Amino acid sequence: MLGRSELAALMRPALPALVDWIVQEVWRAVPVFARPGDGSYGRVTRHGVECAVALFVDLVEDPMAPRDRLYETCHRLGAGEAREGRTLDDLQAAYRVGTRAGWRWIMRLGRRHRLSSTAMARLAEMLFGYADELARMSAQGYREARAEIEGTRAGLRRRLLRLLVGPGAVPEPVLAELAAAAGWPVPASVAAIAAETAVGPPWGPEVLTDLEPPQPYLLLPAPVGADTLARLGTRVAVGPPTDLAGAADSLRWARTALRLVAGGALPDVPVTWCAEHLTTLWLLSDAPLVDQLADRELAPLAQFPDRTRRRLGETLLSWLENGGNSEKIAVELSVHPQTVRYRVRQLKQAFGDRLENADARFAMQAALRASGLRGGLE
Repeated sequence: MLGRSELAALMRPALPALVDWIVQEVWRAVPVFARPGDGSYGRVTRHGVECAVALFVDLVEDPMAPRDRLYETCHRLGAGEAREGRTLDDLQAAYRVGTRAGWRWIMRLGRRHRLSSTAMARLAEMLFGYADELARMSAQGYREARAEIEGTRAGLRRRLLRLLVGPGAVPEPVLAELAAAAGWPVPASVAAIAAETAVGPPWGPEVLTDLEPPQPYLLLPAPVGADTLARLGTRVAVGPPTDLAGAADSLRWARTALRLVAGGALPDVPVTWCAEHLTTLWLLSDAPLVDQLADRELAPLAQFPDRTRRRLGETLLSWLENGGNSEKIAVELSVHPQTVRYRVRQLKQAFGDRLENADARFAMQAALRASGLRGGLE
């Protein structure tokens, strides 16, 4: 029976031909590793096969032969697949093809030299265990590289998102370069989503997220589908669709809408579409300014007691909205038309000629609407 050294000596002279054969088999079965026109990639494949075959024969001779060099190569192959943006499927297929080719070669060697069944069984056990070992090292390299890439990419995506929703425009060359590095396909238009709490599940590459409390948010290609929002599992507000330059505005409006929902000025529903509440958002976008407007435009009402002031405010708003039609105002306020006429006389005495001024009427109507909406906040 041949010893280890003798068996290895039988195998070594045929190794160059074996390497050529395995490389051709891999290229044929897994064309991605052939890479026509890319000599560097082909050399990496050949180098990996050469190292694997040489070390296998070394292990036949000495099971304690150092594996470090080959482990490093396999680790690098797995990492390379991750950096190319592929799965491990092709590399695992290459390992299977190479292992089968190697086993066919060993069987021919065994027949030619009449190796015993014990020797062949030992070689088979070594070969297939060895192939599993190499595949595990490549998988480890792949996982580590993916973790590194995802960590780097996640940071780039957060930076890109914060630039888009931050002050000032992002120069197009900077946007294109950062989007490419972050793996973000640049859409023509976007919509921001403000959320009460962090939202899942994991999102695709087209969605940018910053889910850190207290104000988690997302930036999605527009239009946003209702099916997407159904997955969020928390109360959200969807900003109006806008081009990339308006992403910060879309987020600002979405966050304002979420606050108005929490305060009662907007309906308490799972999804608030800002596009359906633009007037409310506009009227309540600046509370101190609304106060200034109300103080100035509605100052004549301050002379009345609270209860009278509220009734006159309701009547003034209805009068402005209904063109002064007492019958419509009476129906809207559920009072007698005579009551309406009495209140209107009080208003005309208080406001005078300002009720005849179109600009003043518009300002009063805006102030009254905003005050009515803000009443829900108290």
